[in-house]
Amino acid sequence: MFYDIGYSGGEIWYACDDADSPIKAFNTAGALTDYIWNSVVPAAHGLCFEDDQFLWASNMYTDELYRINLDPTGIEGEEVQTSLSLVSSVNPFSTSVTIAGTGFSEAAVLEIFDIMGRKVYTASFTGSHSWCGIDMNGNRVPSGTYTALVHDGISAGATLRLLRL
Repeated sequence: MFYDIGYSGGEIWYACDDADSPIKAFNTAGALTDYIWNSVVPAAHGLCFEDDQFLWASNMYTDELYRINLDPTGIEGEEVQTSLSLVSSVNPFSTSVTIAGTGFSEAAVLEIFDIMGRKVYTASFTGSHSWCGIDMNGNRVPSGTYTALVHDGISAGATLRLLRL
């Protein structure tokens, strides 16, 4: 079954229910040109492009979002990939949510912004961080949509949308 489609770099990408490769790319003539294995994204429902290098995909069975580097040349020939996901049984959440990520350096910082773009929270990020919906002063933030951004000076960062009840 087909779920979502995107176009980038002359290729048509789509998310499907294929057990081996839930994301596939075809050229405009219809020939398969690329695919993302299920070991990267176990199941894909939605996708969009950040630019020609990064593809975002959502897991259709969990709250996880994946930022996939389509050109993983990295720094000094090393592959650099970042991913960020929500580790929560419920999204939207009412008490706390854990934000987990891979591929970030030890200097990574988590910033959370409200829908108006105001920074409400910041903390160091060492692979995961539990946020209980408070601002930098320890006050509970109101219900709404929040954006979590992790950056480390090497990676451009990754963004998630959090809806707090």
